[in-house]
Amino acid sequence: MKRSPEERAEAHLQKLRTRFEDPKIRRLWADRSARRRRLFLALFLVLLGTAALTSLALSQSTLTVLGSSLALLVVLIPLNITFQVLEAGSRTMHGYELVVDERQRAEIESARSLGHSITSALLILAVAIAGAAHLLSTNPAADHTVPIGVFLPVAYLVLVVHRYFPVAYLAWTQPDETSGD
Repeated sequence: MKRSPEERAEAHLQKLRTRFEDPKIRRLWADRSARRRRLFLALFLVLLGTAALTSLALSQSTLTVLGSSLALLVVLIPLNITFQVLEAGSRTMHGYELVVDERQRAEIESARSLGHSITSALLILAVAIAGAAHLLSTNPAADHTVPIGVFLPVAYLVLVVHRYFPVAYLAWTQPDETSGD
């Protein structure tokens, strides 16, 4: 039995409402200080992931590469889970903007716009640093080179900021939610 596109769209919206309006998710989001603690945990995991990625990219030792790869995997899993909880609480998952009110939609769009601006600035900075590193390392008087692996953690940070800045911004700025009980 085929469902019409309208029925499929309504089923998808109902699935989103069920997932994001779950009382457990709402409780996790409601307390601002708990939200900020989760955000600090996520930022700490981002820094650990960056350190592991830097070690992985710059290492010459097989043992260090293996250890860094394992550390990166161990860090990325809880990082993803933490941001998924924050994303569900902030209602910023793709498609959910269809079921939030206009004020919430405006807050989400404002956070996304700010996130894109910050990502653009980081990309410009990364390109400028890469250009400067290239100029310094190709100078005939230079006695050193900049390893290309340095840019992998920079790209990782730009990607993380682009993906999660709106969630982090909303987690930091939104007030406590009042319970509907």
